[in-house]
Amino acid sequence: MKRRSLLALAGLGLLTPAALAACSSTTDSKDSSGSGSALPDALRVHTPTTLAYAAPMALFGTYGNLDGIVGDVQKDNWNTTDVLKSLLVNEETDLAATPSYVAANLFNKGVALRLIAMQVWGMLYVIGPSGSSEQGLEALRGKTVGVPMPNDMPGLVFRYLLEQNGWDIDSDLSKTPYNEGQDALNALLTGEVEYAVLPEHAASLSLTKGKQQGLSLERTLNLQDLWAEVTGGEARFPMAGLVMPQTLTDDHPELVGAVLNELEAAVADVNGQTDETVQTISDTTGVPVPVVKETIPRLQLKIVAATDARGELEDFYTRMSTLDPDIIGGSLPAEDFYVADPR
Repeated sequence: MKRRSLLALAGLGLLTPAALAACSSTTDSKDSSGSGSALPDALRVHTPTTLAYAAPMALFGTYGNLDGIVGDVQKDNWNTTDVLKSLLVNEETDLAATPSYVAANLFNKGVALRLIAMQVWGMLYVIGPSGSSEQGLEALRGKTVGVPMPNDMPGLVFRYLLEQNGWDIDSDLSKTPYNEGQDALNALLTGEVEYAVLPEHAASLSLTKGKQQGLSLERTLNLQDLWAEVTGGEARFPMAGLVMPQTLTDDHPELVGAVLNELEAAVADVNGQTDETVQTISDTTGVPVPVVKETIPRLQLKIVAATDARGELEDFYTRMSTLDPDIIGGSLPAEDFYVADPR
């Protein structure tokens, strides 16, 4: 997939309502309430390639909840947050998976999107040599640690947790940044770094590939557990959710409800992990069956309507803002950022 990124040079600071383009694949008919926007002919869905979204999306659109509302479901992937931002700014998507802080940032900078639900509740790990987990965080002191996307979700959460434990990420360890999780994974397997911060399914894949190469690796740190220690809450945080254009959420609550029903059905089947479902996910994604089975329990998938997740989101946003308030666009999102469950 090739998408033009408006933000590659400009950065988040230049996002304004004037940057929005009206580019929507819709029918000519209006809904029965006479609202000004039309339902899409095809629901354009964009997600990353991680199993947290690729697994449910392998099943999304097969349960019939969208029948009679949209004619088709078109699924595509985004590979970087810049591509995601471009899709949202240019209104080239109808349903997009997004890191929770990206959704807040774009909303605060004038992009007409709304959060409909949270789906992923933390799936970050530090992978390192066998035996390192016994030392906990201290295993990383003075070591080289590969950090993918240091200014995106993995790097931000890792940095926050280190700082809350009194660490200086620039002096207490040697941080090596990478643009993608795959790059950090490869660096770990080749010995370029001693540890790597990895999301799933890259974390599970690193263990499988390491074993094939004769390496003895393990999950040194579960960052969800470390989050619970730092916050005093549950071993989870609102990592990623789903957004839709404001025109659709405002004018077509029936579409929002149908999407939530379809997502819940898909997530339930993924979490159920039947042999048939696992095989379907493997066939669709190309991820080997053993890795799919290893990964699913660690994805922490649960569909929670945006308004129901607001408390945890605002706590998360407040914590991320201690690193830099502009991570979320300078302030907590207003109430209308959160879409109420219309069902």
